Amino acid sequence: MQDSSRPVTGYPVHNVNGCGPPPPATSTTAYPYVNPSPYPYYPAPPPQNPRPTFFRRLFVAFALLLIIFGTILLIFWLVLRPHLPDFSIQSISLSNFNASNQRVNGTWNAQFQVSNPNKKLSIYYGDIVSSVFHKDDFLTETRIGPFVQGTREVNSVEASYSVVDSFVEGKVVDAMNGERSRGELKFNIKVVADVAFRYGGWRGRRRILRVWCDDVALTGSSGKMTGGSKKCSVD
Repeated sequence: MQDSSRPVTGYPVHNVNGCGPPPPATSTTAYPYVNPSPYPYYPAPPPQNPRPTFFRRLFVAFALLLIIFGTILLIFWLVLRPHLPDFSIQSISLSNFNASNQRVNGTWNAQFQVSNPNKKLSIYYGDIVSSVFHKDDFLTETRIGPFVQGTREVNSVEASYSVVDSFVEGKVVDAMNGERSRGELKFNIKVVADVAFRYGGWRGRRRILRVWCDDVALTGSSGKMTGGSKKCSVD
């Protein structure tokens, strides 16, 4: 026999005090939609200008080429080991010399010996100018023709200088006449040449060669060179 006080299953339960069930709870607050994706979003980077990158790569390539070329040139130069030529005056004479009233006349004839000490390099002599000085005072100059000097070659080069009624200071005239009266005149001979070293078809950078032959002594009477050949300094 069933209990009459037990509610029947499947039917709504009424409140014993006669009130209906409370209404369902509602919320007035709205929440935004959340993306459930676990990967963060990053905006795409702006497009880059390709020109700076191109010029940077071009500069690096050019610098590498310069370094490689310089290294090859340095090795080539060290292997060949260029040496400056040797200069000496073999003979020099002075004729028709006269110094008076601040005027100078005279003719110098010189013979140089030029030696190339290099075993692998020839030397090209371009524009050559030679000058005569009394101490530091310029008297005259002349030009010498260009020539090529082979390896281990020795050449004889002649130069003729002339001065006619050229003005000089009185102290220079007095100094030269004083030396002449003592039996010996001394002059300084200078040679400046535009030279380049050569190895087969290769030619190095041109450079200026300077030669100084200091205190070249001549007899006051005959004007001939005294003391034999004289070695000159080269730089």
